[in-house]
Amino acid sequence: MEAAGAIDAELRNAREQIGRLGADRPRLTLATFTSGGRHLLPAVLARFAADHPEAELRILEREPEDSLPMVREGTADLALAYHFDGPLPVLPGDRSGLDWTPLMDDPLSVVLPDGHPLADRDAVDLAELAGERWVLGCLKTEDFLRRHAALAGFELRVAGSTTDYFFARSLVAAGVGVSLVPYVALEPAQPGTRVVPVKPPRPARHFGVALARRRRPNPYAEALAGLLREHVAGPPSRSRPADPR
Repeated sequence: MEAAGAIDAELRNAREQIGRLGADRPRLTLATFTSGGRHLLPAVLARFAADHPEAELRILEREPEDSLPMVREGTADLALAYHFDGPLPVLPGDRSGLDWTPLMDDPLSVVLPDGHPLADRDAVDLAELAGERWVLGCLKTEDFLRRHAALAGFELRVAGSTTDYFFARSLVAAGVGVSLVPYVALEPAQPGTRVVPVKPPRPARHFGVALARRRRPNPYAEALAGLLREHVAGPPSRSRPADPR
């Protein structure tokens, strides 16, 4: 019994020591949207882990309307986010408590099924697709398309609504409709579809990183944001997928 008690005490002591070690490690929470995170983060996080092995990373999948408030409130240290054409989600000198650094543009293309009359075009105007049924890859794309349809004088017909661009492209291949997809969400290639850029002024998503405006900046958040900036400033092949057409 004494031996068993001693073993239990040693195990408790070991668990306490491990817990203290874990508590002493600096922690960094990053909130990111799916397609941008999948495209940019693997290489960047590998570099961050090599540079800062002492830091414990936590990644949360969140859309900008959720991730930016998390940074402001302190439940995330930084956010990889985006906005469509229009005002920045964080304006210079505003009182939001956030700093926004632009990273890259992500232009949108139309995804058509093979055999579509416009599939061989170099570019297409969205008004030319007024009679099409649309497959949506996210709610923000729907908002953009509805605004464009209203300006062009036609009613948007939605055949399918998803929260995943790859699934949306699969539905296009199945003949359900056509879709509007960001550039970074066009890989891997989807058999049975054709990608046609939208004519200028080409709509785009704009990626950026948001950090909290603090008296004492988080050095790990600053380091990760710096690696993101370096990554997108490198050769185009590092920050943009190959043209899938």
